[in-house]
Amino acid sequence: MSNDKDKIKKQDVLLGIKHGRTLSQILFLGLTVWVAYRMLSGVRGATIEKYCPFGGVETLFPWLNKTGTLCSLSTMNISVLAGVLLITLLYKRAFCSHICPVGALSEWIALIGRRYIIKSRRVPSKVDRPLKWLKYPVLALIVWGTVRVGELIFREVDPYYVLFTLGRGHGIAEGVIGIGGYSLVIILILFGLNVVLPLAFCKYLCPMAACLNPLSRIGLIRVRRNPDTCIDCRRCDVTCQWGVKVSDVGSVGSAECSNCQDCVRSCPVPDTLTLSFGRSRS
Repeated sequence: MSNDKDKIKKQDVLLGIKHGRTLSQILFLGLTVWVAYRMLSGVRGATIEKYCPFGGVETLFPWLNKTGTLCSLSTMNISVLAGVLLITLLYKRAFCSHICPVGALSEWIALIGRRYIIKSRRVPSKVDRPLKWLKYPVLALIVWGTVRVGELIFREVDPYYVLFTLGRGHGIAEGVIGIGGYSLVIILILFGLNVVLPLAFCKYLCPMAACLNPLSRIGLIRVRRNPDTCIDCRRCDVTCQWGVKVSDVGSVGSAECSNCQDCVRSCPVPDTLTLSFGRSRS
């Protein structure tokens, strides 16, 4: 009887964590939509770029060189970036699964696709791993181009900026790349890709993910697996949208892990997968 009560209590806790993450996603998405609405309505000073941590990456070098911040960016972006980096150091890439509105929409579109449209295709590991390296040259190209040109060259293809401004944001039509007129269509196609390839942009192309990965690998709060109780069902591997092989390690040190805890909830054996503090080799 006691074991049954403990199991029910744990299930309640895990369900609460899941709902908490969903509420967090809804909250930050709602705030983004509200600011975007004010921005498109012409409210002075209202811009979604102000709260973008990647804006801190883009304007960091000009700021350090004492040439000022770029365009509509400010030291606010650098402060937001610092906060996100701190979260990553403590809780791995929780920003991606709890806060980022692009990540939330991508995840929900993938869920809708999996349940109602077509069974999502999982990219084989031998293909998935090399593709995950693409985001690093993307990051390098954006930073190099931004510093060289002195403009936010990523604006025209930034899913966050293009989607929430409906392709009408400042700097899109007259962008450096010259595809501003097609920006919204490109981004909608990119989001639609989540139906068959969940989190495609987040896993393979997102420059912010490339920035977070070094600290995510260090992340102190992480999922741990008890090999003594693990039954090797590999349900955790199948559940993980990020392609992390949870069943192969004792401590999930993968930089790709967002601590969404889907693997913990999917595990059929109580206390085999747990979230705990402290770093150890995976």
